[in-house]
Amino acid sequence: MNKRLNLILLFAAACAALHAQQTQETGLFLRAVAEFSEGAVEPARLKFEALHEQSPQDDAVSYYLGMCEMYSGNPAAAELHLKEAFQRDTTNEWYVYALVTLYNGTGNRTQFANWCERLIEMNPGMYSNPYTLSLIGDVRLSQRLDDTALSYYEKALEIAPDYTPAELGRIEALRLGGNNPAFFAALDGFVSKPQVRPGIKSDYIEAIVRNMDSKFYWVWGAKLAELVDTCLELHPGDVKSNLLKVQLLTIEQKYDDAIEQCARLAEAAAAASDTASLALAYNLEGDLAHETGDMRRTYRAYDMALAVDPDCAAVLNNYAYFLSLERRSLRKALKMSRRAVELEPDNATYLDTLGWILYLKGRPEEAKPHFKRAMIYGGKDSSEVLGHYSEVLKALGEDELASYYENLSQQKSR
Repeated sequence: MNKRLNLILLFAAACAALHAQQTQETGLFLRAVAEFSEGAVEPARLKFEALHEQSPQDDAVSYYLGMCEMYSGNPAAAELHLKEAFQRDTTNEWYVYALVTLYNGTGNRTQFANWCERLIEMNPGMYSNPYTLSLIGDVRLSQRLDDTALSYYEKALEIAPDYTPAELGRIEALRLGGNNPAFFAALDGFVSKPQVRPGIKSDYIEAIVRNMDSKFYWVWGAKLAELVDTCLELHPGDVKSNLLKVQLLTIEQKYDDAIEQCARLAEAAAAASDTASLALAYNLEGDLAHETGDMRRTYRAYDMALAVDPDCAAVLNNYAYFLSLERRSLRKALKMSRRAVELEPDNATYLDTLGWILYLKGRPEEAKPHFKRAMIYGGKDSSEVLGHYSEVLKALGEDELASYYENLSQQKSR
């Protein structure tokens, strides 16, 4: 009887001790949560660490410890503990949301998208919105999962038909998928919307023009021109759209039309107080006038460009080089060319111009170092630069080396 009583008393004592321990742990947990909520992250983290050692299977402790690590700037530890919490309770939306926040902060786009997908599965009413769907689409598109990305963009557009990030994502997915008819149809619809900011439209078209090859332009160039015209009809003052018009007319070798468009570009740039684009408009006008043989207009346009930006290296170089071709005002040309090289000392074209003007002024020994430098920075790929260097070497009596560069020049020009 006494033995039985002793066992009962021991069991009761053990239960009391366990209850006291649980009560103590609960109190510590609540104090830690309160500290975390008040922004006292480090004291809270230390308490959660102690609790984690005592109860490593407690998902709530792992969650809060992970949150403390995240706020303390320890993403690896945060990931470890937050995943522990999720593995113990895969139905807890807060655990998933914390991981989404973590991956968004660390820039891990793939994991961010993966956990966003989990959030949408758990609570579509809360998280299936255009913003989240488009972000997932962007990540899947970067992984070249074009069809998956397209499905997310289309889901976003079902909710918000005019959501610009989803529209652009869908357009890009069609382009990358090689479906050019659908791509241009979607882009045409997007460009035709007056409520979309003009810069978004022209930036996208500019990227296409910048990266296209001749085959693409041969098939789709007319459509690109139509898109630019639509942009200009809706937004005549958009600087980039005006510049795109100049570029496309130049590709078509419609130089007179392109020169007229330069005036519109200059007008738009001036209205926008965009001095860089204003100088570029005059620069392009000068280059195009040179193509038509109107050197008087070329120099006038270059003068206007330099009035806007005295250190426009491209204008300084071209102005100097065209003067050197006419063998006139070489002193002025030399001054301009020197300044262009000062601005861009590793530009092989500018180095060639400077060296050539020095040669024309009877100073081949001064010209040679500039050509040697030009060879380092890409001059070997230009038959003209190689030919100029050959002439300089001949003037210096270095006939064997001159012959070598002359042969290279002839090979490049074939």
